[in-house]
Amino acid sequence: MNFKKLQDMQAKLDEAILADKAPMTAEERFNKTLVALSVEIAEVANCAEHFKFWKDNKGKVDSKRFIVTPVIVNNLIKDDYLDNLDNTTMQYVTEKQAHRLTLIEECSDALHFILSLANQADYKIVEIGKHFEISKDGDSLEKNFLFLNHMIGLAVFEHFHSDLEMIIDVFFIYINQLGISEQQLE
Repeated sequence: MNFKKLQDMQAKLDEAILADKAPMTAEERFNKTLVALSVEIAEVANCAEHFKFWKDNKGKVDSKRFIVTPVIVNNLIKDDYLDNLDNTTMQYVTEKQAHRLTLIEECSDALHFILSLANQADYKIVEIGKHFEISKDGDSLEKNFLFLNHMIGLAVFEHFHSDLEMIIDVFFIYINQLGISEQQLE
């Protein structure tokens, strides 16, 4: 990933957003961004539904973006999804594809807050995986979700780069376990 480019883009977005908001201290903004990241990570988990051991069919679909519509396949009527991303091009996607695109979007939302936190801490993201090998093996999704939220909680009390590095690394481990690559996220 081109983190420099992404951090620069995020800085411009944050600047535009903050221009219309009431002033706040750097600490208030940092803490609010941490809460926002924690909520977005929870939305990723809720979208993936990996923790819902009681469900057989897992994965949510963004009902604002995807329209369920009946289609005829081999003379059978089945439900498919129309992807209405830009309100101009509508294309059919399967439920699995709609879920995957929804999950990528949720992961992207979380990445925005990670980039914003890095910018606020004046931390330049150069690489990921410094603390851990990024793989689909090892800890469970649930452990990585909980550890990620734990690290976010610690960052409230300590604005150290090592906390941000750990948050970034565990975030990418977590999304990789969900099957989302850095390229898809970018």
